[in-house]
Amino acid sequence: MKLDKSIIIFILVLLVFSLFSGIFIISLGIGSEFTTVNTIMSPLVCGGEKLEVAWEYNVAHPGKTFFGSRWLCVDETTGAAQDASTKTTLISGVVYGLLIFAAFFIARRLLLSKPNQSPQ
Repeated sequence: MKLDKSIIIFILVLLVFSLFSGIFIISLGIGSEFTTVNTIMSPLVCGGEKLEVAWEYNVAHPGKTFFGSRWLCVDETTGAAQDASTKTTLISGVVYGLLIFAAFFIARRLLLSKPNQSPQ
C-alpha cells in the first residue's frame, strides 16, 4: 500500500485534533465536572498511590466566589500528598486522545468495508 503525502498529512492533522480533543475537551472539560473520568487513570498517573481531587474555594470580593480543583497523588500509608494536576491532565488527555484517534480509524475501516449497494 502506497501512502500518499496527502494521506500522511490527513493522519497527522487527525492525530493533533484527537490529542487536542482528549486533553482539552475530555480531560480538562468533562474531567472537571465528572472527576471519575480522570480518576480512572490513577494507575498511570500515580502508580501505586491514590489519585484524589481537592476543591479550592476563594472569595476574592463580596459576591464573587471562584473555585478550582487540584489533582493529588496521595500515599495511603503516610498520607503524604503531592500535586499531580498537570500530570493528570496530560496523561489522561493523551490516553483519551489516542482512543479518539483509534475510534476514527475503526469507524473509517467499517465505513469503507461495507459493500456498495446500489438501488435496483
